[in-house]
Amino acid sequence: MKEKVDPQREDAIRSVHIGGPRNVALEPGRRFEQELAATKGENVIREVRVKVRLTNAGDEALVRRGLLAAEKVRAYEADALVDTGAVKSILPVQVVQQLGLAIVGKTRARYANDSGEDVDITEMVGIEINGRRTTEEALVLGSGVLIGQTVLESLDLLVDCVAHRLVPNPEHPDQPVINVK
Repeated sequence: MKEKVDPQREDAIRSVHIGGPRNVALEPGRRFEQELAATKGENVIREVRVKVRLTNAGDEALVRRGLLAAEKVRAYEADALVDTGAVKSILPVQVVQQLGLAIVGKTRARYANDSGEDVDITEMVGIEINGRRTTEEALVLGSGVLIGQTVLESLDLLVDCVAHRLVPNPEHPDQPVINVK
């Protein structure tokens, strides 16, 4: 007989698993239903937060060209929310301003409730997590830093849902490997 599960609890847990198996690391041999059953009756926080260092990638390029001193690179450290349901990363306007990032365009953002709005896109920002680094454009909205799927893929990091943390892909523990095929 199958256990009844509170639909709100199931939605909360399923939201962690939206990114699919490439972005989610369950305990070996466990399936989604087992993970769901294991949390029954627990007050489990389902968010994953990570320390992230953000830098103005344009400043870094100027340093490489000898046009800016390294200590002048604008940077920001944050406790970011990891969201495997979000494709792009998100920066609030005050972080964009502190980093001195230019707005290079607009795009339509769609939210979980299917509403949408036009939001700004930043120029390239450096993103460093757990000693791994990538650069990408970010969306400007909200009040906190959010890390999306493209950063997780670029850095070859997986979400450990049990320990609520990011871990290197066990197939490539020493450095990120990006699939190009």
